[in-house]
Amino acid sequence: MCSHSHEHHCCGHTHAQNHILHGKNDILSIYKAEIFSALLLVVTLIIEHCGVLRRISEAAGCAVSIPEIILYAIALIPVGLPILRESWEMWRKGRFMNEFTLMVAAAIGAFIIGEYPEGVAVLLFYSFGEKMEDTASDDVRQRIRALLGRLPEEATVRLDGKLKKASPKNLQPGSVLFVRPGERVAIDSILLGEKDVEFDTSAITGESVPRSFRPGEEISSGMIPVDQAVDVRTLRSFSDSSMSRIMKMIEEAQASKSPTENLLRRITRWYTPVVFTLALLLFFTPWLIDAVLGNPFEWMKWLRRSLVFLVCSCPCALVVSIPLSYFASLGNASRRGILFKGSKYVDSMRNIDTVVFDKTGTLTTGKFHVSSISAADGTEPSQLLSIAASLDAESGHPLAEAILSKARAERIETAKAENIRTVSHGITGIIGGKTAAAGSRTLMRRLGIAVPESHTDASEICVSLDNSYIGSIYLLDTIKPEAAEAIRRLHSLGVKSVEILSGDREEAVKRVARETGADSYHAALLPEDKKDIITEMTRKGNKVAFSGDGINDAPAIAAADVGIAMGTLGTDMAMESSDIVIAGDNLEKIPEAISLARKVRRVILENVTFAIGVKALVMLLGAFGIASLWAAVFADTGVTLLTIIWTLLRLRK
Repeated sequence: MCSHSHEHHCCGHTHAQNHILHGKNDILSIYKAEIFSALLLVVTLIIEHCGVLRRISEAAGCAVSIPEIILYAIALIPVGLPILRESWEMWRKGRFMNEFTLMVAAAIGAFIIGEYPEGVAVLLFYSFGEKMEDTASDDVRQRIRALLGRLPEEATVRLDGKLKKASPKNLQPGSVLFVRPGERVAIDSILLGEKDVEFDTSAITGESVPRSFRPGEEISSGMIPVDQAVDVRTLRSFSDSSMSRIMKMIEEAQASKSPTENLLRRITRWYTPVVFTLALLLFFTPWLIDAVLGNPFEWMKWLRRSLVFLVCSCPCALVVSIPLSYFASLGNASRRGILFKGSKYVDSMRNIDTVVFDKTGTLTTGKFHVSSISAADGTEPSQLLSIAASLDAESGHPLAEAILSKARAERIETAKAENIRTVSHGITGIIGGKTAAAGSRTLMRRLGIAVPESHTDASEICVSLDNSYIGSIYLLDTIKPEAAEAIRRLHSLGVKSVEILSGDREEAVKRVARETGADSYHAALLPEDKKDIITEMTRKGNKVAFSGDGINDAPAIAAADVGIAMGTLGTDMAMESSDIVIAGDNLEKIPEAISLARKVRRVILENVTFAIGVKALVMLLGAFGIASLWAAVFADTGVTLLTIIWTLLRLRK
């Protein structure tokens, strides 16, 4: 974060960091060195103002007030020693040009010209500013933890008919956990029981409204049953569960650097040597001119001006505020259920001009419902539905589940199907001694069964019995209620094109595009087709974000400038390939992510403009002897504190 590429903060106050890492937000403990130094400075100023030190020096016959120097030096020690230690460590590594050196040189120079309070103030406010940055960063971490909550250190396990406590880290997949209302589910699990249960999902999705889950549905770790105790069966290990993966992603994201941060690091490597050189030129150039002209050199005046320049030019406001902007934005996004895998994707998301969606499971719920049944002559709709449901009884396909749900709702009796075979484009079997099949028109053609022409935007399941077509069942995938509003918001943000890529039939994709307001669509695509289309878009110079939720979306997600995995962490493949994970299914998180990324950029520009403007003004005034060392201290530490406060206020919500 600092100009010397130190791994920690500019000032590297390990004492403050230890308090922070242990969660002790005791202001007196964190800032005790600064408070003690400030008290000593104030007391010394009062004593000096009363003339006590001057009278002691006069009585001793000293031209220089030794007691004054001693008291100010004592006030300097609490904050000066940690900075000297850090300077020494950097010097030992051969890194002589760093912020520590700048501040130490400025403090020593101030004492040389007799501006002792200013010398103390330089290191005092510098130290305070760096610890405030630590505290501000910790505040972001604490707010993330407050929302995510700590995963329970113990879980209640049903074992041999008894309830026992165990560490979630030691549990194997298949363990049955008992979770009371208000407790967090420790490991990703399947809901057991017979009744629907409402869970608080805010730790995963960022949504405050509880969501109802049915028995057999997956419950992510971190979710909380609202009003009743539940039994769940663990699906995976503790380390592979949703909350553990989210926390790992957040930690990795905070450790990564954006292009803006990396550029800042490269600039600050040569910034400090340049500043030192300019400060020296500001002192020695007038000396050379006076020497040539034979004029007396006012060394104290020019040393004071050099010190003003040196203190004012310290880049802490930029070195602190830019990384803090990204750090705060990652925390803010995490609380909303938007997980950036690194700061660089915040930068990338800001420039997106094309957003591409997968259809099933992304723009739609992936849960189909029967919209209509068209039975052939001589066949009752109930018989048609019974044959299809009998074939699909053991299938887990979304279309099969919708047909079974419809049959159960209408109390349709199903027959025992034998020799069930899942084939390409459908399923076959024997019912009542007759060959039966259910699937697409392609399957019917392959079986040599004629099917009447049909034009519909629904998914069609053709059914045959005894090698004769008996009718079709039409199903629709439900469009997510927020899909149209999310696409409208993307357009309002200046995204010039919103497109849909899908492997589904053209009629079905066209319906979703029409109802959501997408600009264009491509249908009947294979996974490699999606990837090729995304690659072509990026080749033409478009900044493309692709959002999907399935294994078949992983190639397209990886090919996009920004890949977005949807769903409650989506599939493992989609999540690994993506740059951003939307925890949950809310499409409106995507325009939120773009808005947040652009807001981060605005905050950075505001801080940079303010910091450079103030510093340039004070440096200019200092070069002409108008600005004092106190003004330089404000231009350095004061501006740093203001940019920290401004960043946290602007990115808090």
